[in-house]
Amino acid sequence: MDIIHSAIKKLEERIHGSGAEDGIVRIDTDPDRVICQYEKGACLRAAYGGRSGEFVTMDPLTATTRIGFMFGARLEKLPQRAAACAILNVVAGFFCMSRVLKSCPPEAHRDCITSLKGEIGQATVCLVGMLPAAAGKFDHVVDDPENADILLIAGDGIIQPRTGELIAKYRGVKRIILIAPSTAGVSAILGCEHWCPFGRA
Repeated sequence: MDIIHSAIKKLEERIHGSGAEDGIVRIDTDPDRVICQYEKGACLRAAYGGRSGEFVTMDPLTATTRIGFMFGARLEKLPQRAAACAILNVVAGFFCMSRVLKSCPPEAHRDCITSLKGEIGQATVCLVGMLPAAAGKFDHVVDDPENADILLIAGDGIIQPRTGELIAKYRGVKRIILIAPSTAGVSAILGCEHWCPFGRA
């Protein structure tokens, strides 16, 4: 199971025949954007239909493309997968499947981590895709998903090719939470648990 391909397939089925698949999406980097505290990298901004959505990645690209470019695409490279997620985010927002399109303001960071720690409690967490610097924000971090109670998956984790297999393996066994605006589109389309209480539309 590839979670990005699964989300794209479901979106394709949902918008089939609407003409939206021919809609133009512009993907740019936004160097001035203050990104989510759980992520690191460049902010990709995807614009479609007067809306814009974000995806944070260490593998940015810029492009003008159609939504339908994703349908059936192999997406073997991380920049392609990051671009696809940026498109999923903005399209999910455009079709009112997701309310989170952009990161919260910096003044909300403290409340967010406090709330997330309260949500996690004393459970052990495995950080999927988050850089080691994020580990310092949590109290009980383990490296092996097998030893975790909760998997926290950020944007750079969701584009890794094997993350879908990890989710499939532990779904129903462990709590899996996708966090940050970068994962909002995939979460909304596939019905995954998502954490981004202060993210903005």
